[in-house]
Formats: sequence, C-alpha cells, structure tokens
Amino acid sequence: MNHNHRVLAALATGASAALALAASSSWPGPCRRAWPIRLSITGGREMQVRLRVYAVLAVCLAVLTAASCGSSSGPASTAANTAPASPSSGSTSASHPLRGIIALGNSRLTGENSDPQRPGEAALQNSWATGTNPAVDSIYQRLAAVDPTMRGHAVNAAGVGAPTGSLVGQAITALGVVPNPRLVIIDIIGTDIRCDGSDSSNYPVFGLQVKAAIDFIARLAPHATILLMSRPGRPLPDSKAIIGTPGAAAPISQAQSGSDICSPFDPDLRLDMKHITTLTGIIEGYEPEQAKVCATVPECHTDNGRATHFQVPASHYSSDWEHLNVTGLAALAAFMWPTVAKILNSH
Repeated sequence: MNHNHRVLAALATGASAALALAASSSWPGPCRRAWPIRLSITGGREMQVRLRVYAVLAVCLAVLTAASCGSSSGPASTAANTAPASPSSGSTSASHPLRGIIALGNSRLTGENSDPQRPGEAALQNSWATGTNPAVDSIYQRLAAVDPTMRGHAVNAAGVGAPTGSLVGQAITALGVVPNPRLVIIDIIGTDIRCDGSDSSNYPVFGLQVKAAIDFIARLAPHATILLMSRPGRPLPDSKAIIGTPGAAAPISQAQSGSDICSPFDPDLRLDMKHITTLTGIIEGYEPEQAKVCATVPECHTDNGRATHFQVPASHYSSDWEHLNVTGLAALAAFMWPTVAKILNSH
C-alpha cells in the first residue's frame, strides 16, 4: 500500500488514525508543517478535535489526491484535564527522563468491577499493569521495585469498551502526563470483535488503527518500549472454568454470549464446540495483524502469545463473570512479568 492510499484509509477509519499519520515523519512536508494541530482533552474522557483539524486534514487529503503535496468510549485516565506537550518537535518527549509506564486499551487494563465497593466501575488501583494496590503487585510496582525512579510515573488511559480507534486519543492523554515512558502496554483486542461473519474484513482496519497508535507513540517517545498484548486466555478453557456457575447462566460479554456464531454455551448451558472454535478463530485473526504492524516499529514487541496461555479459574472472576477480581489481576501481573522483564532487560 503506497503512502497516499495509507492516508486515505486512515481518514476513512477515523480521525485518530489520521492524526497519527499527520504526526509521522512519512507525511509529506507541506502537510506536516500544518502540525501541531490543536487538541482539547475534556475530563480525561474524550478528545474533541477542533474544526481546524478537519480543515487541515481535508486540505492535505485533497492535495495528496492530486499528487501535489510531496508527490469512543472515553479513557478512564488518571490524568484528567491534562494536555500533552506539543508534538511538533521530535525531541519534546525525548528531552524528558526515560521513565514510567502507560497503559492503553480496554477494560482488561482498568481493574473493572474489581472493587466490591464500586461495582461496575473501573478500579485503577487494581490494574494488573499500572495499579498501586499491594495485593495486585502490578507491573508498575514490580518495575518500581527494580528502578525506584519509576515511582509516581504511571498513567492508565484505557477505557471500558474502548475500540482500537481510540488508541491514539488515549496515547495523547497518557503522553501528556508521562511524556517519555519506559514501557507502553497495549491490550485492545475485544470491542472490535464483531462475531457477525464480517471479522475477516475488519482485520486490516484493526491493523491500521493499531499501527497508527504505535507510530504515534514512536514519533513522540522514540525510546519507549511498546508491548502489544495477545488477548488473555482462550474461549475453551475460559468457558470450561465457568460452566456450572452463574457465569455460564448469565453471560454478558461478546466473548461469552456474542451472536449465535460465537456463544460458547448452547441453550442448555453445555459447551458449544462449533461456536467456541469460531470465536477462537476470530480472535486469532486479529492477533497476527498486531504482530505484522508491530514488526514495522523497532521498539515494539508482542508477547509472542504468552497471554493466550493465561487460564482463569472461576474463583478469579469478579461478580460480572467477565473481568478479573483482585486475585485474578494479581495472577495476570505475575504471569506477564517475565515477558516484561525480558523485553526491558530487567532483573
């Protein structure tokens, strides 16, 4: 795919992807000089792009087309109302110490429903990636134990139900707080799963949006290590763990109930192996797209499928039978720590 086609596709899949391309060094010079584009971040939960942004992108798109320009859900952020430094200079983030961790993605990163006092809400203190609850012993806490300069430099911009197209907006929020992170964890496969027979056509769009995010991060924080997560667990062991529990009787997530082609249980609450195989295949269609785009960014790493082997017993689920409780989040942090330590050369 040539550059012009890549820009057209990015614009077609959302403004966030287009913004990332606009910030990249591959955007033709006259258009790149239109950057920085003013952004307004409201309450840490949504990114509002001023009308001028769309005007600039429309002009650049028109010029690119003429070959004459160089031939939602909002994040649950710990950094509300914080605007990032201007990305007009590649040295902006690099001038800050390389330290800290940011988490981008969906509710698997937010500790959703893990605090009994706040049912159905994010509990960032329990996040397996960035949490501060000693009972979880998160990746952030483990990194801080190795390198005390990491303390106090963590932000979680992930959001409940966040689609892949929200990653650039999340990155803008997070990099405004931790501008030069040592580690970026992205866990996003979930909301984009359709289970309606059209997922195969959505794979390239998903890949493009992930690439937009990692290109954006690499542009602003070129020394940050990016970890792209496989989707933790697999439908068969997950379904076996909850069969015979209230979780099987009242599934609420797409991965548990979905449409007819993805529901792991039949009407009698027995395993439906055909549907489980279908859902597994769909998930495993998104993961190679991540690996493909990750390979284009030197500082990007996948987990090499590590998270797919994570198994969750019934006792590790929270009351919604979709998210993990504190015990489960602690188990996931411990399970993923060797991968993080390896890519960061931590000991």
